[in-house]
Amino acid sequence: MNELEINFSNESPQKVNSEIIISIKNKIEENLLYKYCIGLNGKWTTLKEFSRDTSAIWKPAEDGIYTIIVQAKVENEKKPFSYLGKADYVIGEVEKNIIKSVTLDRRELTVGEKITAKVETVRTGILFRYSIVENGKWRLLKDYSAENMITWTVTKIGRQEIVVNCKLIDSKEKFDDMKSVEFNVLPIKDIHIKDFRCLTEELFMDNEMIFQVDVEHDDSRLILYKFVKINSEGKAECIQNYSTKRVVSYIEKDYGEFKLLCLVKDMYSPKEYDDRALILYKIKKYKPVIIKNFTCDVISPQTVGQEINFKVLAEGGKELLYRFTINGNFNQDTGYIRNNNFSWKPKVAGEYKITLFVKDASFEENYEDKAEIEFLIDEERRDPVTIKEVITDKKTKMLIGDTINIEVIAEGGIELKYAFIVRSGDKELERIEYGHCNWVNYTPEKSGVYEIEVRVKDKFSEKEYDCSYIVYVEAFDYIPANIDYILIPANDYYMVGNKIEITVIAENTRDILNKYVLRINNRKVEETNYEQVSQYTLNPKCAGIYNIDIFAKNRKSDRKFDCKKSIKIIIHDSLPVTNTTIECDKLHPKINEGVTFNVSSEGGEEVAYEFYLMEQGEWSLVQKYSRKNFYTFMPFMEGNYKLLVLSKSQLNKSSYEDYAILGFDVEK
Repeated sequence: MNELEINFSNESPQKVNSEIIISIKNKIEENLLYKYCIGLNGKWTTLKEFSRDTSAIWKPAEDGIYTIIVQAKVENEKKPFSYLGKADYVIGEVEKNIIKSVTLDRRELTVGEKITAKVETVRTGILFRYSIVENGKWRLLKDYSAENMITWTVTKIGRQEIVVNCKLIDSKEKFDDMKSVEFNVLPIKDIHIKDFRCLTEELFMDNEMIFQVDVEHDDSRLILYKFVKINSEGKAECIQNYSTKRVVSYIEKDYGEFKLLCLVKDMYSPKEYDDRALILYKIKKYKPVIIKNFTCDVISPQTVGQEINFKVLAEGGKELLYRFTINGNFNQDTGYIRNNNFSWKPKVAGEYKITLFVKDASFEENYEDKAEIEFLIDEERRDPVTIKEVITDKKTKMLIGDTINIEVIAEGGIELKYAFIVRSGDKELERIEYGHCNWVNYTPEKSGVYEIEVRVKDKFSEKEYDCSYIVYVEAFDYIPANIDYILIPANDYYMVGNKIEITVIAENTRDILNKYVLRINNRKVEETNYEQVSQYTLNPKCAGIYNIDIFAKNRKSDRKFDCKKSIKIIIHDSLPVTNTTIECDKLHPKINEGVTFNVSSEGGEEVAYEFYLMEQGEWSLVQKYSRKNFYTFMPFMEGNYKLLVLSKSQLNKSSYEDYAILGFDVEK
């Protein structure tokens, strides 16, 4: 709409009852009608109705900041007016007190938090400018605008003040009124690394290295973690830049001594880091080479020409090499080979020592581990005496007065003989000397544990025995209850309302009584009596840790219980929040164009989202936890941006369950 220029006979300000002539400086059209209106504190009065007069006399009756409006239109025009002129005029000294008050939503806060200032004035139509004074230095927050409220994030520590400058719209002064309010910014509560450890037990090349840091901090703050690996030559490599992940993992492709530096900081901390910790660790080429077992398929002595097979069980290394040496009347050396077995046919009788050496192919010295077996080779051919099997006609847990039959199956030698010895503790109870009978019956008369040793030897052997085997028999007044298995539904994730049936598997079910004790979060909730019930049904009504103790005993038992087993089940309110993803509605965001990010996730219940935006390397909270799953903003500068979204179920008390980060570039 075209503007009329308004002139005053006297410059503002003037006193009450002064005669002031209001006139039109520019005549846009001939024969226009003019109307003069006066406004004060929101109330309007007509000074002169539409007429051809290009001026009007005004005598203000009270102090204040007035708004004068002149409307103009062509005669008989249907519109209320076609042209408008507007100006402010001050009567009295009110221009010195335009600002009523400046209020802050808080006077004390922590670095990184937001603060809001609101300005109240004696009238409308005012322009506002906001500045911060920090340690005597001024910093402009926002230049003149019509906004009477401002919110900003504090980044410096100490006492500061917000300075508000106000001026009238048509004022030629830098400002017409000014007010300031002090506030205090406290430092972030100290962050301390209380534990920094390696979770990987086997530190070898090509293994995944996992490290975790535990930090003592205010749970309401967002903590960032950075990990830097330093090798023995001092070369540093950033494994993870500042992120909310406190567990870092990587696969090490080299060996030697390393250091891992962890830097921790509050997201809004002005320092490079708030605390740091260093962990030293050594990566080996491979697991230590260890010989677990070195055996042969026959026992000493053997005869000339008999094939003897040696087998090795070793662990560690990447590529194991084996060396077998025979030392005696006829020496032999295989050198290092890749086979872990070796066949030997002795050609000369005598005493021999078979030595095994094992090392990794990359190991430069002679060996990393060794083992030895001594062997006697006879001229006469004789098969070794071995016990192939020991057969019992019933279980080794039995009642007093029951008889157990033990039969021995052995082979080798020329003529075998058998002996049986019964012991209880260190005391020998019975002995059956060597004879041709390969079985024995035994009846325990008292409760306790009995050891029945079977010995076998060749008729011509000079040794006390060639081989032996021990059978352990346990005798009871009754058979104690023993829980073999506890069956629960094959489910890794249980939720409130899920029916969970627990089944106890045990022998002698008819003679066994079971008792169940349920604890929820370490508080006893239910305890049953001993009954012949092998199933327990759980109907969880709330989330928590459910511990179920199962006690079992024989009907005849006078003990509190014969056997006890426990299971732990974690009950959740809902499925965890997972697979949080961020989608952007623009492929290439540009300056001064709005961009919207939509977030989706799986699981959870009433999922809430919190948004952080990194702009020019600084993170800022742009949207607190809410059910709102999108965020819209308009970038004003080109560069690299990041959007961090934290997600969790609304009732979850943790900081977050899942998160996602999306990086994007803003172009001109």
